[in-house]
Amino acid sequence: MITQDDWRLQGQDWLREELLRYAAYRPPRPGSEHDHCEFCWVPFRTRELPGTAREGYVTQDRRWICETCYEDFKLMFDWVIET
Repeated sequence: MITQDDWRLQGQDWLREELLRYAAYRPPRPGSEHDHCEFCWVPFRTRELPGTAREGYVTQDRRWICETCYEDFKLMFDWVIET
């Protein structure tokens, strides 16, 4: 069970009840090579590299959440999955 003192929780309350969709990572603009998970900071990249994610959950304003953090925090944050 995740507790409020988990090191990944750093004021992300604005992500509560956010609409998320599962997607392959795509850079927001040419020349941008990665983004980070909003919780654990794992990098999202289009290329497969050790310690990176290529897919995950993304908000409408392109905030990324890795699969591990999604599973750990989905009940705490009451996320809605786009269908």
